[in-house]
Amino acid sequence: MVTIALWSFAVFMASVFAGLLTGITLTPKYNGIIRTAFWTLGAIVGYIMAFVSYSINLYNDLVGILGLSALVCIVPQFLYKDSWSTKLSISLMGCLIANVSTFMFCGTTDTLLGTALGFIQESPYDIPNLIFFILIKIFVYIVLSILYALFLKKTIHRTVEAVGGKMTVFLPALFISVVGFYYINVVSNRVGIYPDNPWFFLLYITICLIFVVEFWMIFYSINQSAKTMKTTAELNVATNIQKSMLPCIFPAFPDREEFDVYAAMEPAREVGGDFYDFFMVDERHLAIVVADVSGKGVPAALFMVIGKTLIKDHTQPGRDLGEVFTRVNDLLCESNSEGMFITAFEGVLDLVTGEFWFVNAGHEIPFICKKNGTFEPYKIRAGFVLAGMEGIQYRCGSMQLEVGDKFFQYTDGVTEATNKDNELYGMERLEKALCTNALLPPAELLPAVKADIDAFVGGAEQFDDITMLCFEYRKQMKLI
Repeated sequence: MVTIALWSFAVFMASVFAGLLTGITLTPKYNGIIRTAFWTLGAIVGYIMAFVSYSINLYNDLVGILGLSALVCIVPQFLYKDSWSTKLSISLMGCLIANVSTFMFCGTTDTLLGTALGFIQESPYDIPNLIFFILIKIFVYIVLSILYALFLKKTIHRTVEAVGGKMTVFLPALFISVVGFYYINVVSNRVGIYPDNPWFFLLYITICLIFVVEFWMIFYSINQSAKTMKTTAELNVATNIQKSMLPCIFPAFPDREEFDVYAAMEPAREVGGDFYDFFMVDERHLAIVVADVSGKGVPAALFMVIGKTLIKDHTQPGRDLGEVFTRVNDLLCESNSEGMFITAFEGVLDLVTGEFWFVNAGHEIPFICKKNGTFEPYKIRAGFVLAGMEGIQYRCGSMQLEVGDKFFQYTDGVTEATNKDNELYGMERLEKALCTNALLPPAELLPAVKADIDAFVGGAEQFDDITMLCFEYRKQMKLI
């Protein structure tokens, strides 16, 4: 009976150690008296479980390892504030540390030191051996608890905080590790590998090293996931910022009968380098901008913000658009350490006369649809890209639009959309799609073109941002 009591206590101490690590890591929900009372009650229940189990079969560790580990995992769910997955993860980590510590430090020390001192002679279950083993565990657990509180606890806190307490994905590995220790112990007992066996030390030091590596890999994967989640969160913020900077409320000018404008941008990644804009320069002039920044991702998006802001700020009533792009180009060149550039098209429509002034910095050829007609490409000479070279002089062109005409501009992500056979969507398909839907208003025309692009691309990956803008000159503005 004394042997069973001591062995039950020796095994029970590992769960106490695991519970201690769990308790000092999690955020308390109740005061110390309540927590102490619950943990004490759990400890009493745990020891009774172990004692009854080993009374039935001294060699069966099902309750001693898995049963007590389950108890360590259950109690924190009621005593601490953290998410259930965090509480379960920390509990399993505590059990895993306790198991590794027990076999790597306690078991091997017992084997080497105990043999040298003459304690382990016939059976590890002899009372002197058990007392020696318990004393070793007390010493090892105290030292490891101090080291854990000083070093590993902070790392675990940072890790849990980094993933926002969402630890569910890591639970299977921790659970398998804890259960794995039980089955290793079962197998070693069945083949007679006890502390007095010469294979004991080699077996358990190898197993424990494997689990230490696994434990490190679990932490590594958690931290990598945390970095990924952080990056994703930052990209989501960047996406929302970018979307908020592009006009996205339609109809954009519900009180203006002279025109209708619609635009859409679908980035290839979370954030894109394309942008569009439309705004009233003054009461009689509508400005539209479509542009494409070289590169993708956050750097392109940041450069896009700069380019969009500069173009809008320098577009003033009566100012030549060539001068606007000349000044914007010089400013972009001054702050272009990454060597990026922008292809851009800007146009300003006089709502009174229908005259449309424009400037093209290396951008795509627009399409014009005359009243009740078909879309045709409007061939204009493109100037040099913005931010490509300082001192470039841009020239403004003009065309005459009549009431009922439509203007369509886009980025190269439209014509260069690629299907699974590496075929490009191209200008011809775009012109056909525009002509097929020429009678539709801009808000319906763009989705129709996008649907045609999607049908052509099929399941192929989108490699470039897709941006389109269309406006219709509907009514001549009357001067008062």
